[in-house]
Amino acid sequence: MTLLEVRDLHVDFQTRDGVVKAVNGVNYSVEAGETLAVLGESGSGKSVTAQAVMGILDMPPGRIPQGEILFHGEDMLTMSKEERRKIRGARIAMIFQDALSSLNPVLTVGYQLAEMFRVHQGLGRKEAKARSIELMERVKIPAAKARVNDY
Repeated sequence: MTLLEVRDLHVDFQTRDGVVKAVNGVNYSVEAGETLAVLGESGSGKSVTAQAVMGILDMPPGRIPQGEILFHGEDMLTMSKEERRKIRGARIAMIFQDALSSLNPVLTVGYQLAEMFRVHQGLGRKEAKARSIELMERVKIPAAKARVNDY
């Protein structure tokens, strides 16, 4: 079963100096149980491709002039923002490489982890915090009950 298929994806950015073609015809598919590694030099379009797939590309200045992003056979580019938001985080996610951009330093770790449970699963604050602690314990974070309250 194909989970994700990217077909002829193009991403452009409008700049003062004209149009920059950041991604030019990317194609790949990911089957259930598969792992995909995207490798390339800095500036080759890896992050822009991932942002386009996730629907978090800043538009403008970004633009997707052609291509398809099929998630379980449905083209995410034709979905409404609300439909994509329901998928993002609950069914498809991205782990950012830069740890400093991953967590907000003015919010507790627990609050940020629990947000996924509150938004996508409708859990209350108490239940979401408990699930966050469970996840932290699962990945062997020492003293997870205390760390959940850390910034």
